[in-house]
Amino acid sequence: MSRRAVLALLVILVAAIGFEASNVRAQFRLPGIPGIPGLNRSEPEQSPMDMFQAFSDMDEPQEVEVGRSVAAAVGARYKVLRDVALTRYVALVGNTVAATSERPDLRYYFAVLDTPEVDALAAPGGVVFISRGALDIMRDEAGLAGVLGHEVGHVALKHHNATIKAQRTKALAMFGANIGLSFVRGPAGAFTPVMGLVADGIAEGVLKGHSQSEEMESDRVGFQYAARAGYDPAGLREFLDALKAKGDARAQKFFSTHPGIDDRLQEQAKLRQAFTGTGKREAARFAQSTGR
Repeated sequence: MSRRAVLALLVILVAAIGFEASNVRAQFRLPGIPGIPGLNRSEPEQSPMDMFQAFSDMDEPQEVEVGRSVAAAVGARYKVLRDVALTRYVALVGNTVAATSERPDLRYYFAVLDTPEVDALAAPGGVVFISRGALDIMRDEAGLAGVLGHEVGHVALKHHNATIKAQRTKALAMFGANIGLSFVRGPAGAFTPVMGLVADGIAEGVLKGHSQSEEMESDRVGFQYAARAGYDPAGLREFLDALKAKGDARAQKFFSTHPGIDDRLQEQAKLRQAFTGTGKREAARFAQSTGR
């Protein structure tokens, strides 16, 4: 189906269903955590008319809206740690690093996933998650700054755009296959909002991870962000090194979603060798804030 035919079909669908999806949003509420957008609200927030944006680049408000939907999907799959003090500390470090990025004016949010798996991920629009398992293998705040800087890099460099466009285009096809309906039948006869499947698809892309070239690019800018924020930028390399040495089941998810760890370690070693400055480690503050 051509782009013009798809858009014409969408016009008919929008008129037919009358934005009925907005009437059922209140039925799909997720448990919230204060301060994290998307984990506190009804999902999804997109209307069928938003699908017109499938073939165009998003502006920042649209990106933030998509990010909130993805955050809700992540929060529905993984338990979010409700430790206000620890979350505030992670946010303090993360925002300090994000302020040195290419998008310092974007409002970033940080949350800790309550799982022993080692993982870190970022949703479009500035929502960043890090797991308890990742914090457990860090030795100081410089390591935390490096990892959060890497995730902020994905947001600052807009690495999610291709995934977002693909999922929105897929949603158009889904609407075409379900003419006149704002729902598709799910498991056990349940109904799932089509817009929810869009957010879920984008979340799946976020959870699956980025390409090796995008990981390398985020490593480089994450190194720079940490250094600009006054940290020893060796923290990310030390985290990756500790993760590789550990090599247990908790680390397998990270290896599957963050490819090319050996190449990344070599690149980080080169960056650190070329870096002539010094930086803070804040080991004592990190230990106190993480309860060690």
